[in-house]
Amino acid sequence: RVLANHAALAAALAPFPEATVAPLAGGWSAVVRLPAVEPEEDLVLRLLGEEDLLVHPGYFFDFPHEAFLVASLLPDEVTFREGARRLARALAVRR
Repeated sequence: RVLANHAALAAALAPFPEATVAPLAGGWSAVVRLPAVEPEEDLVLRLLGEEDLLVHPGYFFDFPHEAFLVASLLPDEVTFREGARRLARALAVRR
């Protein structure tokens, strides 16, 4: 499930070359690097409010700079694909 969800996230974000999904190094979290065009906290709150999508800002994980998002890869595959689709939609709106 973790591998399938990671692949689904990478596929959903493939149209956005400015978004980089980090290789899966173990564990159950996906890391996405984005251009720092808005503070991480603003971005995660916008995703929650507009897309009903819960992701964590990179600063929760001590990334040295913005902008990173961290998402759990544990949800069932159908739920996760929907979340990846919502993230892609939110990124498309920012363009």
